[in-house]
Amino acid sequence: MTRESNRNVTYEAVMLGQVRPTTAELRALDDLFERLYATYNRPLYNYIYRLVGNWEQAEDLTQEVFLKAYNALGRLPADANHRAWLYRIATNASYDVLRRRRLIQWLPFFENDRASDFDDPARHTPDALAVQTALQRLPADQRSSLLLYVCDHFSTEEIAEIMGCSRGAVKTRLFRARERFRQVYAGGEEGLS
Repeated sequence: MTRESNRNVTYEAVMLGQVRPTTAELRALDDLFERLYATYNRPLYNYIYRLVGNWEQAEDLTQEVFLKAYNALGRLPADANHRAWLYRIATNASYDVLRRRRLIQWLPFFENDRASDFDDPARHTPDALAVQTALQRLPADQRSSLLLYVCDHFSTEEIAEIMGCSRGAVKTRLFRARERFRQVYAGGEEGLS
């Protein structure tokens, strides 16, 4: 049996220098990464931008997410949900920045998010500002769940995977987020903690 005919090589083993990859294996890895980048670059940027509220920082974090993803690609099971995996990396990277900043900013969500739209003062209508204010008053776990569900169309199961909690916890967070958002948006925030 030749080395090439029966290879069960992980990317991690290749990166650690334990195994020399074949040209085909390197090409397959590069192809997978390029597909992930092409498919998820813009949606991840939009998600991160809504979380951190700064387009330059969102660009940096998006690149950091893909760098982390590339480095961890070998540990990813073959049947893994790539989308949920990337969003989990993005969520964790964004939360790290926000914890350091100790300020969580959320921006209103529009159908086709573009950073330049948010930077344009003409886009800050009273309704958009009210949405932004209401989102800022939601606890972080509720905001993340709501944004992932409403803006990025994740299922509750995928959100649970991203946030590292149970599906029931996600449903509870979504319920509470909707209720709190309605109360704050309608101006009935008094008495809410």
